[in-house]
Amino acid sequence: MSVEDCLGLSSNSELLAQADQAWPTWCEQHPRLSAATDTTTMRSWLRQHTTEECDQLLLCLAELAATDGGNDVAAAAALAWALMPGVCSLANRLGTLAPEIDQVVAGQLWLEVRTFPWRRLTKVSANILLNTRAGVLRECGAHSQLERSDPTWSRTSPVDPSHWFWMEGPAEPNDAAAEELLQLLEWACDHDVITPADRSLLLCLVEAADRTAINRTGRSGAGLMANGLNQEVATQLGISVRTLRRRTRRSIDALTDACGHGKATA
Repeated sequence: MSVEDCLGLSSNSELLAQADQAWPTWCEQHPRLSAATDTTTMRSWLRQHTTEECDQLLLCLAELAATDGGNDVAAAAALAWALMPGVCSLANRLGTLAPEIDQVVAGQLWLEVRTFPWRRLTKVSANILLNTRAGVLRECGAHSQLERSDPTWSRTSPVDPSHWFWMEGPAEPNDAAAEELLQLLEWACDHDVITPADRSLLLCLVEAADRTAINRTGRSGAGLMANGLNQEVATQLGISVRTLRRRTRRSIDALTDACGHGKATA
């Protein structure tokens, strides 16, 4: 099925017949349409004139066709018919996107001719064809178009509701890692790397971070140095955020230095 067939604009089209009947009335409203006598002569006239002259005539049809203009379905059909050579070429170029590409192109073209911003734009043919192409690419999920129109969705990977992914429960706590941390902090206190107070502060931070699911690392803005986390623990301990961060950084640096020099033993 061609784009013309999808829109009911093939031979013996009722919509085009209505447009031919309405043409004299349209010419009274828009004298530029008098360059043609019906939809058939319009197509012939368009082939013989410049793009600028063609757009002046097509703009009259666009105003009649737009839902915020004349809201005339027959005028929309006439405008779509006028653009059909370019639209068919577009459908052929995009044919690999979907088996039903003609239907997709036809639907998008109809949306464009019914919503063309005739008060603001004058280049009717170019804008409708470009917007139709963009809409078809978006509808068919072309990545290049999605990146521009919906960056979030372009980076999304849909997962089937019955996929095994949803059957997995939450990850079990890493008891081994927690035990290793406790052993490290105990060793650090025994060897005067940090004080018992420093150990308590670090454990408070780790517990709060685990509770709020903070898992990024870095020197600022995340991990144990996250702003919200530091504020919460500082309030809990009755100290300032600056003091908490200074003590945390000092303890982490001391632990790093001790482990880096091989002082810690298993």
